[in-house]
Amino acid sequence: MNPTVATNHKILGYNTWLFGNAVANVGADKTGYRVNNDTNQFDRLAGHLTVTRYNMAKMIGIGVPALGWGAFEKAEGPGAQFATDLECPQFDDITTKFNHVTEALMSKLPEVSDSTLSQASPIPIPGDNPTIGDLLTFLTMHETYHIGQMGLLKKSMSGKRIMDT
Repeated sequence: MNPTVATNHKILGYNTWLFGNAVANVGADKTGYRVNNDTNQFDRLAGHLTVTRYNMAKMIGIGVPALGWGAFEKAEGPGAQFATDLECPQFDDITTKFNHVTEALMSKLPEVSDSTLSQASPIPIPGDNPTIGDLLTFLTMHETYHIGQMGLLKKSMSGKRIMDT
């Protein structure tokens, strides 16, 4: 397995476990939780991560069905899915689709070719001449950042840490 893929695969695996812990036992009354009007909502973070994984899979040629979330799925630009005027998918649908996309991504990621990883990144990210491999790493780091936010929200709303099983 390509070293870039191997590292990202491992981190995505950790993030999958943390995501599962974050969303576990979150009641319907808490899915829209946020600390204040200047922070991201819990359900929007989960939805954003699902869209990010979906886009990772598409970017490296892994066939995944469309999420079916309309504008939320197609929102572009920094923070687009966090706009509260944009309808957020139902929490159960978010977690179900996160798991489906993750299963496809994790099973096929080890097969991604070096030639795919060396292609130019389709979106701008930091660095000189970034590749799809660089973008994969950047999006994995980006996902870790948002899972950290979910961890803070989970601790704030329930007192439970996402590192606890």
